[in-house]
Amino acid sequence: MPSLTGGRGVAALLVAVHHGCLTWGGALVPIGNVGWLGVTYFFILSGFVLTWAFSPDRSYREFILYRIARIYPLHLVTLLVSLAFFAIFGHALGGYIGTRVGTVTQFFLIHDFVPGHPEIRQSWNGVSWSLSAEFFFYLLAPWFISRLNRIKEENLIRIGQALYFLHLTIGVVASSFQFPQVLDFMQYHPIAYMPTFIYGIVAAIFIQRGFEFSPNTGTKLMLFVPIFFYVYHNEVRNAIVMIDLCTPAFLAIIIGGATDDLKGKRTILSHGLIEKIGEASFSLYMTHALLLGVMAAVFHKFGMESHPSLKILIFLICSLLLSRLVYLWVELPSRKWFLVVVGLGRSKKQVLYSAK
Repeated sequence: MPSLTGGRGVAALLVAVHHGCLTWGGALVPIGNVGWLGVTYFFILSGFVLTWAFSPDRSYREFILYRIARIYPLHLVTLLVSLAFFAIFGHALGGYIGTRVGTVTQFFLIHDFVPGHPEIRQSWNGVSWSLSAEFFFYLLAPWFISRLNRIKEENLIRIGQALYFLHLTIGVVASSFQFPQVLDFMQYHPIAYMPTFIYGIVAAIFIQRGFEFSPNTGTKLMLFVPIFFYVYHNEVRNAIVMIDLCTPAFLAIIIGGATDDLKGKRTILSHGLIEKIGEASFSLYMTHALLLGVMAAVFHKFGMESHPSLKILIFLICSLLLSRLVYLWVELPSRKWFLVVVGLGRSKKQVLYSAK
């Protein structure tokens, strides 16, 4: 589905804008303030895509190995790059300097399960905390997809509504009564993000059952009004409220994009260039923070302290170029290599032999 691929690219760019604005500020700060919510889009989309492609005939082992092949090789490469840079220059590039325990947990993709410790959760290549949550979703996905598929539409809606209001209530109460540990848990922990994953599963089930929803561009933009209104009028913001305010808009984009793609309708998100960005979105997400660390150091060294928006623009262009190269030369080859190693892919020799 090209629209969903394109949407993934836009979400990755928004996360990059967020980190660029944290580093330099500038005119893009209003966008940067909500850019981190692209991660929420990833989680909802992940639930949708996994459900859409799910086959009960595929073994659990095969399902998990394909998902590991999708995220782990590039995660390992970026972790090693950050460790090597720290060993040489004394800086971690894209996150906190990790502890020994934190580095081990990151190696095994369980570092997001340690609430209240950003030096573990967001060490080295800090954005990888979301991969830990993603991996948790993968482990449970077959179970959730199989069981939710047996439920009637009206009950699926009730489940989604209950999760939404429970998530929002916990966030509001934790903020009102000043429970920072709860807020940290709700903003980062894999369990707290399970509702977003389930929203995606439910959305895919509705599409598979023939549901159609194709809102126009104006309607989609209107759904973003609450989140921008909230951000504009609140200097101190509740991250959980922000997640919940943008969820309906993200669902509309995903469901609408899937509906349009199934009908063969072209949209902005299915444009060839946007789709290309989407193809390399995982590489973009995993490399942009490391590149930002390098570029921030270079700009500082040469005294380039002005024009923050220009620096962010240069950073985004460089991130897109780097992500395309990493996608073609690292992400795809390492994914294929991993599948060959675990017996789910074919080596070059096997491909050549079968072609004879």
